[in-house]
Amino acid sequence: MKFCPNCGAELKPEAKFCAACGTPIAFTPPPPVEPAPQQQTYYQQQEPVYGQAKEASNAFKEAISGNTNLAQRVINILTKPKEEWIVIAREQPNTMKLIGGYALILALIPALSAFIKYGIIGFSFMGYTTRSIGSGIQYGLVQLLSAVIGVYLLAYVIELLAPSFFSKKDFGRSLQLAVYASTPQWVAGILMLFSVTTSFLITILGLYAIYLLAVGMPVILGTPKDKVVGYVALTIVAMIVIGLLMALVLGGILGLFFAGSFGRLGL
Repeated sequence: MKFCPNCGAELKPEAKFCAACGTPIAFTPPPPVEPAPQQQTYYQQQEPVYGQAKEASNAFKEAISGNTNLAQRVINILTKPKEEWIVIAREQPNTMKLIGGYALILALIPALSAFIKYGIIGFSFMGYTTRSIGSGIQYGLVQLLSAVIGVYLLAYVIELLAPSFFSKKDFGRSLQLAVYASTPQWVAGILMLFSVTTSFLITILGLYAIYLLAVGMPVILGTPKDKVVGYVALTIVAMIVIGLLMALVLGGILGLFFAGSFGRLGL
């Protein structure tokens, strides 16, 4: 309902003048209708995924070309982890750079070693040596996929358990911890090229990753020192179970694929 601003008489909605005093009535236009937001196109929705993949690819290329501190980071995390975790804590975590510029490159060490061992050198058992390109590729892919997928799952487990141990729940920080703590396992993968007895040494070197987790948790996630042992122990138990299941699934899927593909080629 409208009223005259001069005499207060009631006005009709369409009135341009007051019928009582003749005062002109200003026309107030209705508020503009905001256009409905346009639905994102398929390409717009896919752009973030493409951007992440491109970022990971660029990080991989930079690390391969030697434009990053990859080698120094590996040396430092293995030889002086306490100091290096402090340096890492000052860095802003970047998922694609951690995976493409570090994890993927180091994971190639056990992957290529497995390919050479089972595909070229051969595996000896009870006096018989077997080798095939198909087996080499299969074992190499299992190593590579297990490493990359496994480090993601390790970060997820660390983040999931964080509140139970009064630690920071942050996937980026958890991924930093998972990636850099896995360094000894990946570096030790080169020992696969040698005799079977080196598998024991690989296991021993892999245990160093547990120490790296224990040292890094208080620095990266703010874990109280009295909670570290339980946090690490539960994380390792969870990862052993996940690792076994993942190895069975990947081994089974790739085994069926390569048995059919390379079997026909006689490789």
